[in-house]
Amino acid sequence: MASSVSLITGACGFVAPHLVKRILAQGDASVIGIDQWPKCEIPSIEYHQIDLLDSSALAQLLSRAHVTRVFHLAGISYLPDADATPRRALETNIIGTVSVLDAVHNASPSARVLAVGSSKEYGSGIQGESLPETHAANPTDFYGISKFAAELLGQQYVRQYGMDVRFTRSFNHTGPGQSPRFVCSDWARQAALIALDKAAPSIQVGNIEHDIDFSDVRDVVDAYYLILEKGEAGEAYNVCSGRPVPLQLVLDRVCARAGVPIQVVKQEQRLRSHTASPRLAGDNAKLRRHTGWAPKIPLEQTLDEMFDHWVGALRSAG
Repeated sequence: MASSVSLITGACGFVAPHLVKRILAQGDASVIGIDQWPKCEIPSIEYHQIDLLDSSALAQLLSRAHVTRVFHLAGISYLPDADATPRRALETNIIGTVSVLDAVHNASPSARVLAVGSSKEYGSGIQGESLPETHAANPTDFYGISKFAAELLGQQYVRQYGMDVRFTRSFNHTGPGQSPRFVCSDWARQAALIALDKAAPSIQVGNIEHDIDFSDVRDVVDAYYLILEKGEAGEAYNVCSGRPVPLQLVLDRVCARAGVPIQVVKQEQRLRSHTASPRLAGDNAKLRRHTGWAPKIPLEQTLDEMFDHWVGALRSAG
């Protein structure tokens, strides 16, 4: 069987190392990564520093390497960053996606492409425990708008050029190695600092009165891999657990790992200015039906491993 060659954009991000492990586990694959940074910490890939908007450089790489699959992870993924610099977010997430699709169309038109989107495409203010892909998209922030626009453009490449592009609307995912700018990793890091006597027994939080659909990043990359293996061109898939979890339970879990009583302090600067859905979960029935995917890692395990990761990282940092 011929070896498959996967290209991952955003190779220096949180998700990419987990995706690389999932791809290489097949044994017949090689992985190329691109990002804007001079170096990438993943040792098992061929890395190139390439501007996402440089479609010609991307096309040259795709052609030379005979890429068969593209996992397009790159983009502005932190919502406050998109709010703060909307032009940068729109250029990166929309034009960056067009750059990737043009490169594939021109240099490797038979390659399968996964364009990673977001549940923010559905918008804020929606409540529900089983939101399907047929629910109308109505993004209400720059991040969601950029992701939905990228999906619409990708659909046009499918219709007009016959390309094999598949899409996700990924709900919240977390796991070891995530930036502390995101809530689970933030709280796990604060609890680890307390456990190591590097901080007072107090955790700073924002609004914890929400129920969030969290998935472990390793389950998420399994879904991404299976969508390109078994999914269908032009389809969008909710990648989600399907189960809303109260943030209070997340907080309780990481606080318990610290081993001491902890005071919880709400900080005004941690409260988001935009309206978020207080209780929202996705329906992953289509993903299960098309690919056979199912989440395997319970959130409790994810949180424990994130706490342990931070304990190790903070010890090493002195």
